[in-house]
Amino acid sequence: MSIWAEIILAMCGSGVLGGALTAVTQHLIEVWRRKRDPEEDPKVKARNVLSRHSGLRILKDLHRDAVRRGWIDLDELEEAQEVYAAYAELGGNGAGTRIINDLRGMRNYPPDPAK
Repeated sequence: MSIWAEIILAMCGSGVLGGALTAVTQHLIEVWRRKRDPEEDPKVKARNVLSRHSGLRILKDLHRDAVRRGWIDLDELEEAQEVYAAYAELGGNGAGTRIINDLRGMRNYPPDPAK
């Protein structure tokens, strides 16, 4: 809906039907805003928060396991990078960045048992 349509609907909102037209106009504007910026929808925000925290939890688990072992295998590193990309897209903060950078800096092969 364009801004001009909103203005016209608002101007038509006088008289007996004024209250009803105003309510309908406000509802239409709210629907339009949510479609335009879905991040403003409380349900979308909630899903993004849960997804972001789940992604961070996965990164922390992968990191913990790799640190215990002393290395990370390539499959785990690939998984961590995919999770981090999604996490960052959802607006993740520096915690995930620190973890992924640490994982990228680790060896990706087990230590030589002969040494």
